[in-house]
Amino acid sequence: MTIYSGKTIQDAVEQGLAALSLTSDQVEVNVIQQPKNGFLGIGRKPAKVELTQKNKQEQIKPNNQPQPTDEEVGAAPSEAEDSSIDLEDVSQKLANYLNDVLVAMGFSFKLKLDLKSKHAIYIDIDTDQESRLIGRHGRTINALQNLSQIFINRLGANNVTVELDTANYRARRSESLIQLADKTARNAIANGKPVYLNPMPAFERKQIHNALADNDHVMTYSTGKEPHRVIVVAPK
Repeated sequence: MTIYSGKTIQDAVEQGLAALSLTSDQVEVNVIQQPKNGFLGIGRKPAKVELTQKNKQEQIKPNNQPQPTDEEVGAAPSEAEDSSIDLEDVSQKLANYLNDVLVAMGFSFKLKLDLKSKHAIYIDIDTDQESRLIGRHGRTINALQNLSQIFINRLGANNVTVELDTANYRARRSESLIQLADKTARNAIANGKPVYLNPMPAFERKQIHNALADNDHVMTYSTGKEPHRVIVVAPK
């Protein structure tokens, strides 16, 4: 396995492509290590990626829009599968589970439960420790949301999504993702080459895909494996 390093994921990928004499549509990117700036240079870590050449059938043709995964675009819920699910019961069990987890983590909080639809549970966590709850780049609240999703899936609610929020974080994050998508698209167009974003969860990748879906000058696709799957914004 050959690992390529760089200051950013973009730099590491470009070094790998140059070494292999390949283009971005010919490889699958697996992020081994995300870059860290450190403090005054201490603890700094470069980005590290592994590039794997795709089979010819898998390679992305420049003029064709690659298709995101089902979880990135949001598969249509099945009414038949959910007909036997008591969403209120599922949501209450989830609230009890989440309460136990947050207590174990040392939080003081109140949960506000909202059934947005037959297929969506929204829980706002009211706490004075929102920064700690959100975590660096949203990692803590995203991890809790992932645990919550696994919990209700085990109850049979496979077509129900869970969204955890605190201090209006999701709305603020959504706005920043839209701005990131626009900035990245302009960068890809100006430089005439693909731009690789840092790894993010599927529901955030979906927002990037949606934000650029109507852009006639770029296409978006994802590459790599979870939890290090990344979005690529490439000029058409």
